[in-house]
Amino acid sequence: MTRLSDQILRENADVLDRMLQHPFVLHVTEGTLPAQAYHRYLVYEGAFVGTAIAIFAYATAKAPDLAAKRWLIDVQCALARDQMPYFEQSFDALGVDTRIDIPAAVEAFDQGMLENAEQGDFTDIVTAMFAAEWMYWTWCTRAAEGTISDPHIRRWIDLHAEPTFEAQARWLKDAIDRYATPSELSRLSAVFRRVTELEIAFHNAPLIRSSGAVDE
Repeated sequence: MTRLSDQILRENADVLDRMLQHPFVLHVTEGTLPAQAYHRYLVYEGAFVGTAIAIFAYATAKAPDLAAKRWLIDVQCALARDQMPYFEQSFDALGVDTRIDIPAAVEAFDQGMLENAEQGDFTDIVTAMFAAEWMYWTWCTRAAEGTISDPHIRRWIDLHAEPTFEAQARWLKDAIDRYATPSELSRLSAVFRRVTELEIAFHNAPLIRSSGAVDE
């Protein structure tokens, strides 16, 4: 039997491939990302990690069994204890100004993900985070195989390529198959596509300077 999660991936292969080939991803992989673009990304992504803790809290509240709740609580702890310190340390080490304006595309991603968690079912939340984390695990695993000289970027890539993050991405994938039904395929596939489109717009934002110029 074809897994529901695999069907979702197959139906959204085109948009996922666009994200995996995004200029931001290619810049990081090739070691050509401008420093200021990465600084902007740190501010945008750091803010979203805080939102992700809230998203997983909604998932925990809506989870259908104790096993899922336990896993999701551990995810929240990992975000708060492992990922958030990365941003705090990077802001200090790199002298990043965190008071910069947040672009509309970044706000749209943040609010879209939060609204999905507030209004959606447990499977909607799981699918949205699966879209985000499967994408990150995929491209960061590829990037980790290359030579990335910047130690801060290297650490960020490694955080998303390590077995702990892979296990989290795979848990979300398996949760779709465990808790969703075939009748939900159309809705959940649309959630996956919407999140990936928002991710593409989100990753455009760090490449655009306040002047409107694009860091190629």
